[in-house]
Amino acid sequence: MPFRTKTCKKAFACILAFVLLAAAQTAPASASGYAMLAFEGVNYGHLTSPAGKGGQATGTEAEGAAEGDGGSVSYNRLGLSIIDISVLSKYMDIKEITEKEFYDLNFGMKIASVALTSENDFLLRTTDNTYHTIKVSDNYIQALELTGILEKGASQRLVVKEQKKSGVVVSFALIALTISLVMLAGWFFIVHKRAYETERTGINAKEKGKTTPPVVEKKITFNEVQGIDELKPDLLRLVDSLKHPAKYKRLGARPTKGLILYGPPGTGKTLIAKAISGEAGVPFFSASGSDFVEKYVGVGAARIRDLFSKARKSSPCIVFIDELDAIGGNRGESNNSERDQTINALLTELDGFTATEGILTICATNRLDILDPALTRPGRFDLKIAVNLPDKQARYQILKLHSKDKKLADEVKIEDLAKKTNGFSGAELENLLNEAALIAATKDQEWITNADIEDAFFKIIMNGHKKKREQDDEYARLVAYHEAGHTLATKLLTNDGVTTVTIIQSTSGAGGVTFRAPDDTPLKSKKYLRNLIKVMYAGRAAEQILLSSDEDITTGASEDIKQATSIIKQYIAIYGMGNQGMIDMTQLTNQFNMIEEASKMANELYKETLDFLILNRSKLDRIAEALLEKETLEEAEIDQLIRESEPVIA
Repeated sequence: MPFRTKTCKKAFACILAFVLLAAAQTAPASASGYAMLAFEGVNYGHLTSPAGKGGQATGTEAEGAAEGDGGSVSYNRLGLSIIDISVLSKYMDIKEITEKEFYDLNFGMKIASVALTSENDFLLRTTDNTYHTIKVSDNYIQALELTGILEKGASQRLVVKEQKKSGVVVSFALIALTISLVMLAGWFFIVHKRAYETERTGINAKEKGKTTPPVVEKKITFNEVQGIDELKPDLLRLVDSLKHPAKYKRLGARPTKGLILYGPPGTGKTLIAKAISGEAGVPFFSASGSDFVEKYVGVGAARIRDLFSKARKSSPCIVFIDELDAIGGNRGESNNSERDQTINALLTELDGFTATEGILTICATNRLDILDPALTRPGRFDLKIAVNLPDKQARYQILKLHSKDKKLADEVKIEDLAKKTNGFSGAELENLLNEAALIAATKDQEWITNADIEDAFFKIIMNGHKKKREQDDEYARLVAYHEAGHTLATKLLTNDGVTTVTIIQSTSGAGGVTFRAPDDTPLKSKKYLRNLIKVMYAGRAAEQILLSSDEDITTGASEDIKQATSIIKQYIAIYGMGNQGMIDMTQLTNQFNMIEEASKMANELYKETLDFLILNRSKLDRIAEALLEKETLEEAEIDQLIRESEPVIA
């Protein structure tokens, strides 16, 4: 649990310091800058000489000074004086001896007396009246006892006394440590409880905010949703079951409990759900999948239950959950118990009410494939409807709908715009017209013209604005031939249209672009895919024809190569059109054979593209020169330039 205040942090630091201090009392004294003495399990603290005694302390004074130093055991309990060797060395020579020299002096009975230095050494005076020092050790003490220099049993008395003192210290330390741990545990409990109460208060406030009645929005009907003619029979049946449930019950039919709308972003899934509510005239409760994702386990599940509890009170009604994939993924795939509990609550709620209650649950997602099978099974979500990108006719209907409140000039043809915007979603079509209106309003115009729509189209597709090309731009001719290659290959090798081709630069970095209008045919032939790859390669091939050396070829075809590679991969690995047979190679771990075949196919198609452009060089030159002159060509101009040349030779 995070610490909430500085006071808590300080309190924790104090308690921790107290625990460490208590623990330190039970541990042996360690090397901390002081010399230590340890023998027979007893630790002896460092020796100090009290000030004002001329460097020497004896008797009670020395004992008191030593015991006052952190409570450690003093060496003077051996009955020795403590000598300040720094003072003594001013008047005589003091030599440090080795272990062998010590034993020679001791067992040769040449040691007259022994004292302790402030540096924790033995100070030895020999019978020859010379002075020597050596570090104190248990062996040296026993040796001095053996020769009678030290009183026998002195070391044993020290051990017994220290053990008694250590026993008291250990007992006190254990008591202090126990009290500290109890205080620490109690403090943690209080902090955790307060923090939990604070979080619960925030969650409850959040829940209270979520349970407020939704803002009343403008009623939406199917008149505001265009391009869904194929979907309307199922949608109208749902509306009818909400308005007239009795006739379905009379025939023993079970009305649909749940509907999943799936498809790419911007295709109108949320709008369809609102239109069902508007047509049926029932309350509409909406939430997003992300609203149920919380770090606290159980919060998301509680919100699910609250949502359906409100829905039951307003039955018949619609419960709409957007971004279902945020909570509806396969359980067990991720270590997220909160998400699992949330989806379990949703499953329980879907099973917990009957269709006669009049609650229709509608969910929208972009990823139907990742949803939990228990969620998508019949009985919970009985109906699944794909909301795909609109075709040409649907785009025309959507553009007509969104252009009702726009002042379009007479020159603007919705049919041409519908053909040009292949691949646009409903949201993108609305954004295109809105952007054109903004551009026209910025220019203080009375009408939205084709030029405004072209500028908006360019801005959306290129993710940037038009950039004026300098007159002495050395790459202008190269870009013109590159785009002319794409245009010529598209017009002569496929049935796709080219609504516009331009060499106007974009602030996003693009030097030019060919706006293709692919055919709306849902199925693509093997021949079409191979020709489409040639269209991608035609830009680089045109550059190679123009340039005198391969060394001058530029990086302008990077995106073309990426798209061509994607098509080749699908051609071989997914569609089963390659030499590897009718298998989905993406499921295989070893794909080296696919790489070899893809490389061979790419080289063959590039050579065929190069030969095609060489045979149609006059058309290529005409389109490129026209681009250099006008910068932008429309489809009618492109067709005219191609007709003026000789027929294609393929």
